Amino acid sequence: MASCSACGAPLAEDARFCPACGTGREAAVSPITEERKLATVLFADLVSSTSRAHGEDPERVRARLDRFYAAMAEEIERTGGTVEKFAGDAVMAAFGAPTALEDHAERALHAALAMQKRLLDLFGDELQLRIGINTGDIVVGRARESSSFVTGDVVNVGARLEQAATPGEVLAGERTVAAVRGAFEFGEPRVVEAKGKPEGVRGWPVLRALTLARPRGVAGFGRAFVGRESELELLRATFRRAVALREPHLVTIVGEPGVGKTTLVGELEDLLAEEDPAPLHRTGRCLPYGDGITYWPLGEVLREHFGILESDPPESVTRRLAGREILGLALGLDTAGGLHPLDARDRLHASLVSFAEELASERPAILLIEDIHWAEDDLLDVLERVVRGAHAPIVLLTTARPELVDRRPAWGGGRRNVTTIWLE
Repeated sequence: MASCSACGAPLAEDARFCPACGTGREAAVSPITEERKLATVLFADLVSSTSRAHGEDPERVRARLDRFYAAMAEEIERTGGTVEKFAGDAVMAAFGAPTALEDHAERALHAALAMQKRLLDLFGDELQLRIGINTGDIVVGRARESSSFVTGDVVNVGARLEQAATPGEVLAGERTVAAVRGAFEFGEPRVVEAKGKPEGVRGWPVLRALTLARPRGVAGFGRAFVGRESELELLRATFRRAVALREPHLVTIVGEPGVGKTTLVGELEDLLAEEDPAPLHRTGRCLPYGDGITYWPLGEVLREHFGILESDPPESVTRRLAGREILGLALGLDTAGGLHPLDARDRLHASLVSFAEELASERPAILLIEDIHWAEDDLLDVLERVVRGAHAPIVLLTTARPELVDRRPAWGGGRRNVTTIWLE
C-alpha cells in the first residue's frame, strides 16, 4: 500500500485524498526530494518499564503500552507534531517537519508538558517519563510509517538529552531554550555528555509554561523597519483619536507571514511610549491548536493583568477575580455555576467588555490580539462587542493573515471606529 509523502499515513489505492492530513492524492504520492529544515525533535521514554514488565502477563503489558502509545500520540498531534516512530516504550516526534511550523519549539515544549501530565492522569505514579527536546537543522526525507524521516545531529543530541533527563523531567537543548525564551520557565542548565561533543551539550530542565506576553522574533536581533512610516502614522493618529473621543477603536493589520506585522506593532509600542500619558499594553495570542482555546488570548490578557500563572490552583485564581468570577471561563475554569451555556456566554462577553473598560480607567489602553485568523467565532464576536459597547479610550489592535477576510468579510461591521491596514 502506498503512503502519503506529507504525513506517512497509509493511502488506499482508490483514495483521492490522504485520510490523515487531507493532501490530494497526486501530491501525496508524488516523489519528494530531501529537504533541509529548521525543526524541533522530541524523544520520550518510559523509565524502567522493561524491568517492570518482567514476570507480568504479556497481554497486560501490551494493553498498558497501547494506552501509553494512544495518549502520547494524541498529545503530540494536538500540538501539531508528527509522531516519527514508536519503538518499544519510546516515542520520537518532530515539530516543524514534514510540515513547516513557525513556533515548532514552543509546540514541542507544550506537548512535552502535556505528555507528562497525561501520563500522571492515566497511570499515577506507576509510570514515569523522561523527555528530551532539541532544535536545529534537520534533513527531511520521505515519510514512511515505522521508519525515520528526519536525520541530523540535532536528532542525536535530542536522544542524548532524553537519556540524561531524570524520571518525570523534560530536558531542552540550547537552541530550543533560545527559541522559546520568555514563554517557559527553565531550571539551571547542566552539561550532558554526548558522543562526538568533547565539551558535552547543555540541557535546561523545563519547569513550567508561562503565559505572559513575550516578543516575537529571534533574540539578539534588532527590528528592521523600512517603508512603513505612513502606516505607523495612521496607527498613532488612531490612538490619539481614541484618547480624544474616549472611545474604542479596532485596527486590524493584515498581511502574509513575514511581511512585517509584528515589526509594525513593535514600532508603534515604542512610538506611543512617548505619549502623555503613555498607554497600558496588554497582549494575547490566538493558537492554531489545542482544546478549550476559544478565549485563550483573552485568558492571556487576564493572566498578564492579574499576575496569574498556569500553575496557580483554581482557588487562587478565583480569589484574584473576586466579583468577576465569570471571567474564569476565559481561563478554562468552570465558574458558570448552573447557568445555561448561552447565558454563561452572554455574561462572559459582558464582563469582558467591562474588564476592557477597567483596563483604560486610568490611562489609555492598547489591547493587542495576535493571529486572529486562527480565532474562533465566539472570540471575534466578543472583540466586536468591545468595540461596540465599551466607553473608554481603547485601541483594540489585531493582526491577521488574509484568510481572516475571506472567512469573515464583514469583520468589524464597517463602523467608523474600525480600520484595516493591509501590508504588502
